[in-house]
Amino acid sequence: MALDLTGLTAYVDENKMELIKKSILQGRTLEYVTIQPDIKSSATINIIDTDLVIQAGACGWNADGTTTLSQRPLAVDKMKVNEATCVDDLEAYYTQKMMNAGSYNETIPFEQIYSEDKSEKIANEIDNVIWKGDKGAGAGNLAFSDGYFKLIDSLAGSTVNGNTGAVTVATGITAANVVDIVDGMVNSVPEDIINADDLFLFMSYANYRTYAKALRDANLYHYNGQEDQGQEFSQMVPGTNVRVVALKGFSGTARMILSRKANLYFGTDLLNDSEDFDIFYSKDNDEVRFLSKWKQGVQVAFPSFIVDLILVP
Repeated sequence: MALDLTGLTAYVDENKMELIKKSILQGRTLEYVTIQPDIKSSATINIIDTDLVIQAGACGWNADGTTTLSQRPLAVDKMKVNEATCVDDLEAYYTQKMMNAGSYNETIPFEQIYSEDKSEKIANEIDNVIWKGDKGAGAGNLAFSDGYFKLIDSLAGSTVNGNTGAVTVATGITAANVVDIVDGMVNSVPEDIINADDLFLFMSYANYRTYAKALRDANLYHYNGQEDQGQEFSQMVPGTNVRVVALKGFSGTARMILSRKANLYFGTDLLNDSEDFDIFYSKDNDEVRFLSKWKQGVQVAFPSFIVDLILVP
């Protein structure tokens, strides 16, 4: 006599393991730009520029020289995330084991990990929008605010072309040319800011890894990428005051941008608005709702202090 199990489905213990989040590459642009809070709709970056005219010492008064006051607008766009969950739907699956007894389901049983996942993804998308946002041509989450790429493209002619020297014909970033490309950008930094202590060269993680490997492979047997790192995916360009930083917002691009932190502005209303989300139960709809709202926008103070490089990936 044998067992007949053809009418059974193989058992899978769906409650053995805890819920886990999908890993995502976190944004960190806000560490490297100047944040301007308290903007409800728009504000201005107020700029003073005065020249200096030296004259021969003699009696008399010959007025000369001009002081110019100018402004650059910093507008913010309103953004939000709305999500609704019918908790009753969880009763038909393994998630019922996480739920409280009774038919009134007014909380998400895995609210903490849900909240953490939402918060991380919002921070990630903010970073993407900071750089790639385009209200005119952007797709999906990139369509609600203009980013630095679009802004700097509109300033072409006023910024510095970073594709210089021996790599002017480069069509992509490779191990063979990346060191020359980075050196060319550093050499293109305007003289007025060449000694600034907040110069950063931003690029994608992929291009950063190509650069780090090229330095290691070519580097006189002593470089290991750790001497001047200070933090992960960030290091000094050898012999300079420029720090190379990999950012999520550059992913999928062969673009590099070099400027001062003091020159790149990020406007918002309340700095932690995007972190202060709300999860609440709506009796009218019998569902748990997630709400997050924030404002963001970007601007540069001095376009001439931007070194920009665009290559075909």
